[in-house]
Order: sequence, then structure tokens, then C-alpha cells
Amino acid sequence: MTSTTASYRANSKLARTNNDDLQTCLSSSLPLSIHTIYPCSTLANQNSSQYQCDHFNVNGLSSVRGGRISHFPAVIVYATDSNDVQNVVKCATKLNYIVNARSGGHSYEGYSLGSMYNNIVINMEAINYIRINQYDGTGTFGAGARIGPIYYRTYQYNYTINAGSCAWMGLAGHALGGGLGELITINKTHEPELYWALRGSGGGLFVIVTEFKIRLVKAPPLARRFSSIWYPNATKLVMQRYQSLLFDDKISNFSNNLVLAMGIDGDSGDNQQLLLDGLTYPTYYFKAKHLFYDGPISSHSLDKFIDRLASGDGQINMGFNSWDGYLSTIPADETAFPHRHFKFDIQFTVYPNDEQHEQQ
Repeated sequence: MTSTTASYRANSKLARTNNDDLQTCLSSSLPLSIHTIYPCSTLANQNSSQYQCDHFNVNGLSSVRGGRISHFPAVIVYATDSNDVQNVVKCATKLNYIVNARSGGHSYEGYSLGSMYNNIVINMEAINYIRINQYDGTGTFGAGARIGPIYYRTYQYNYTINAGSCAWMGLAGHALGGGLGELITINKTHEPELYWALRGSGGGLFVIVTEFKIRLVKAPPLARRFSSIWYPNATKLVMQRYQSLLFDDKISNFSNNLVLAMGIDGDSGDNQQLLLDGLTYPTYYFKAKHLFYDGPISSHSLDKFIDRLASGDGQINMGFNSWDGYLSTIPADETAFPHRHFKFDIQFTVYPNDEQHEQQ
């Protein structure tokens, strides 16, 4: 993977009564066509003498409700290319602003909108080009490209990429697990330590990646999906059998071409055209959390899980994903992703019934 990046360092936040200097720097550095929003919810924007703040719901930029952080950015900049990103970072460095990059807004806690008051958010959803080179088997993707369209376009050339199951995720945050205003290229031979750290250490650290070049994977001509449905009173037994498959050395790692996943409840809609047209799916009303396991879950803990599932407080889903198969062939220290040594993970998701339940 090759990444074209604009990197930054930001000093600690200074107390500001307004953002006039930032607005001056950005307006003189960015093309007139670049859209910027100065939210009125940020007090410093209400005190400006040279621009009018915008009544804008910042939380609408996050695809997930219920993050732990209240977001009050100084400005949201809708970048269209690497030059825009560089110019924003230069203004931020000059004026001591924190910068956060957003590609798809899929962070469960809204981290792409930052954690510091009066920060700068660079929205990169417009940098979403998808270019396939069928001759060398690579794809070049803008940081704001979403996983669903990438799957769709690459498959037209009989290719795919190794990525997640949610079609609405922005590529950058997903691929990085993870920013001076200098444009550099990062790969195995150029900045190798940074290349290692970018893959899995967390979004928004070290650099802002604006473009990815990814070695594509040949898509299988046929993929089969087997599913089983069981009665609720068999849930614990199914969970135990699933674990027995994962922790039986004679059975686990039986095929690098097989993914063994299990979902407790859950559903999805068909929004293909909405996604391909680059439109955003309405904000999700859910809260989610991942936990990772290197040993079987005890019978007592499974009982607790099932009791919670049956509590009736909103819709609750549990998604089990094994880390066997091809994943187990990658050394644990190959990238900065810290969870590769685990055996499986569970994603817990709750969809609240109403606002009061959402707060709880």
C-alpha cells in the first residue's frame, strides 16, 4: 500500500475569543469553491467581527450517535484534493489549532470530529475517486471513498480488497485504524516505520492520508454463504458450539478461504444506489463496542449475555468474528494493529427505543 499524505504537528490549544485569524488564513489559502462551515455552537465563532457563524448540527457528520465527546469545532473544511488538506494544515500549524480528518464518520465515538474544543475538522468525503489498474492489479483510492463503492467497482474487474462488512465506512479511517504541511509518499521502502505504524495504530495519528494505492486481490468467481437459524432457547448451546470450533486445534484453521462468523439478531436494508451515488445514509441511532478474546467465554458469562439480550431494552445485537483462516497467517507484529493475536471478537450493538433510553 502506498499512501500520499499531508502530515502535521499541533501545539496545545490556546484560549481564543474568536477565530478571525483562522478565517483570514483559510479564505486566503483555499479556492473560493471550497466549502467551509463555522458552527454557531462553538462560542468562539459567535464572537467573530468579520464572518457570520453557521447554524449547523455537527453531530450529523458522525454516522453513529452517542459518542462520549461533545464536539465544538472552529471550522469544518470540505477538502477536494491534497492541496486543500496541505493548506488547511499550514494554517493550523501557523495558528496553533488542532486538526482532525474525517473520511466517512463511522467512528463509534465520533473521534473523526476531534476531542478538543475549537479544533479544525477536514472533511474528505469529496476525495472519493476510485481508479482500477487491471494490468498491474492495483487500485488507487481517495481517502473519502467508501468501502461499498470500492467493492462494487473493483469487482467489475474481477478484483476486491480485504476490508470490513459495513459498506458506509470511509476508507481512510478503516485502513489506518487510523498528521508540517508536507506532501510525502509512504510505503515499505520510503518511511517504513511510519508505514508500519499507520496500519492499525489509530485514526488521525501521525499523518492525514489523502490517497491509498492498494494491491488488489483476485475475487473468487463464486462465493458461498451458509447460514443457520436457531430457536432462542438454543442460543447458549450455539455459542458454546461456535467456541468449540474455534478452540479445537483439529478443526480450527481448516481453510484460509472460509470465514466463520456468527450473529445474534440483526438485519440490514438494501441501499446500493444511495451508496453508489455518494449519498450519506441517515445517522445511525446505535451504540457499539468491540471486545476481543483469546479464550472461551465461560458458561456463567454466556448466561449474562443471554439475560441482557432478553431484557427488551431496545434491539441488541452480538456479532462474533473469528480470527482464524487467512488472518492467522499474518504475524502479530506485521502492522501496528494491536488485536491480531486474539482468537475472536464480539461486536456488541444496541439500538435504543427512544431518547431517554439512548442517554442510558
